[in-house]
Amino acid sequence: MRLIIAMQTNQDKNDQFLEMLDKYKSVIAKVCCIYASPSADFDDLYQETVINLWNGFDKFRGDAKISTWIYRAAINTCITWTRRNKKHNNAVTLEADMPIIEEESSKMADYKQLQFLISKLNPIEKAIISLWLDEKSYEEIAVITGLSHNNVAVKLHRIKEKMSKMSETY
Repeated sequence: MRLIIAMQTNQDKNDQFLEMLDKYKSVIAKVCCIYASPSADFDDLYQETVINLWNGFDKFRGDAKISTWIYRAAINTCITWTRRNKKHNNAVTLEADMPIIEEESSKMADYKQLQFLISKLNPIEKAIISLWLDEKSYEEIAVITGLSHNNVAVKLHRIKEKMSKMSETY
């Protein structure tokens, strides 16, 4: 009887995890894309993030929103990966998977420029600006990054200034 209950519990956990993963795969992909580079392959980052989410799934207590927990785990995984690979080249190459419509080419150029500038930031700056671009509130960014609300506001202001100066240079 115990074995059957344990098997059902494991199956329930697997189903819940796969459902959560399906719902938030774009969040995970977004974070991994920002940290991906030639030496940190997107697929490897994504896989490592999923593994870390699986390993921590039992520990999620629901104190924060699941999306906040996922963002935090994905960012921490990518930052850890970056730190482990000090020779990490931050250049990001974006390739469109589909033909670009002429009207969209300007938007795509702007997007590539933004991604390029983000790739030049340090790991915590990448996390903060990415969360802000995803329209997360300062409070959510603070919870995800472990910073205070005021620290997020100051860092975000400095990041915007830094990116503005970099855009003039590049």
